[in-house]
Amino acid sequence: MTDTAAPSSQSTHVRILALAIPAILANFSAVLPNLVDTALVGQTGDATALGGISVGAALATLILWAFAFLRLGTAGFTAQAFGAEDGDEIKATLNRALSLAWIFGFVVLLVMVPLAFVAVPLFGSSEAVADLAARYFHYRLFSAPFDFTNYVILGWLIGLQRVGRALALQLLLNGLNVVLCYILVFRLHLGVDGAAIATAIAQTVTAVIGFVVVRRLLRIVPLSDDAGSLIDLDKMFVLISVNFDIFLRTLAIMFIMAYFVGLGARMGDTTVAANQVLFVLLATIAQTFDGFAQSTEALAGQAVGAQDRRQLRHAVWGSLLWALLMALALSALLYRFGPAIIGLFSVDPTVIALASPYLPWLVATPLVAFWCYILDGIFIGATRGREMRNGMIIAGLGAIIAQYFLIPAFGNHGLWASLMLFFILRAATLYLWYPRIPRALAH
Repeated sequence: MTDTAAPSSQSTHVRILALAIPAILANFSAVLPNLVDTALVGQTGDATALGGISVGAALATLILWAFAFLRLGTAGFTAQAFGAEDGDEIKATLNRALSLAWIFGFVVLLVMVPLAFVAVPLFGSSEAVADLAARYFHYRLFSAPFDFTNYVILGWLIGLQRVGRALALQLLLNGLNVVLCYILVFRLHLGVDGAAIATAIAQTVTAVIGFVVVRRLLRIVPLSDDAGSLIDLDKMFVLISVNFDIFLRTLAIMFIMAYFVGLGARMGDTTVAANQVLFVLLATIAQTFDGFAQSTEALAGQAVGAQDRRQLRHAVWGSLLWALLMALALSALLYRFGPAIIGLFSVDPTVIALASPYLPWLVATPLVAFWCYILDGIFIGATRGREMRNGMIIAGLGAIIAQYFLIPAFGNHGLWASLMLFFILRAATLYLWYPRIPRALAH
């Protein structure tokens, strides 16, 4: 399987980059569909359509990424089985997670219409924006079972440190989405509907091909003669129980992001369109750091599986160092080219003018936020869902309370200041609880 001896500091840096760089590219599967949808619809010059994308994508992301524990939990459990060199458990983790993915996917299909009926009006946007948002939401969620399948496959590949295959699948997903979105939005003039349909088709095709990739990789996983543990209801229950905390944590973070999109929507259609451009860039920053978080998941999970404190320490400090360097680079890039980047997402001069004053918040975001993403990766790798859940609830409540004071005083600047507090509180809570992880290891 692998050599689980504690690596040197130098080899850990090499492993972090070997895992993080492909993971960063692969992570754009989460943000690029929304980015492409926003960019192509934004180029039509229709602020109402851009607002519909903003609200519809926020709601769809809230629902879909509420189930991101399928990726997070699968990565953590697979990494620990990989560190323990347990081939049976590696395969069993995949089987259980895929079963849950399809169960949850069909549940989402059953409830998506009443969900849109209840949730879209909560954003407080205009009737025209709300109509477009609901249509985007419905078309996008038709692929929910396949979205969840992609989560599981991605998490499983990350846990096995097979990020090259993960990258190939996500490049396929992103390439399909770009081509289909261009055809449906610009050639067939389907607008917001076409953007959602393109993303749903791309997710479906990628999931089918992902099955083929996983099937071939399973052939080299060493298994014992006893295959009975591969279908184990007790272990399925443990998987559900452990991941329930990660589910609540993910639901909380997506609720917070949707909540702040809703606050912007109440400031008018032009403001929500401007904020959508900024939120897409914020999501791009988040997915970049999540690449380092995923490398930390794999390495920290392997260290926990091997019960090796030294290996864990190397993974943690190495990941923090490289994430800091990336934060500095991203902040410099946004400071230098931010106005030009905003112009890529809208040709409406009003939207561009309204978005530009808030660009400094994006410049600060990488340096404020990278800490919480690395700490997330550590806790996911250690499958410590309870601490992640509690920390996210504390951070979310702090941000919500803060906006009640900051938005009336500073308007949209207050909204962004509250988001920055959210990132700070996420990192602070996990930092305080981190010593519990190495203390639980044998050596």
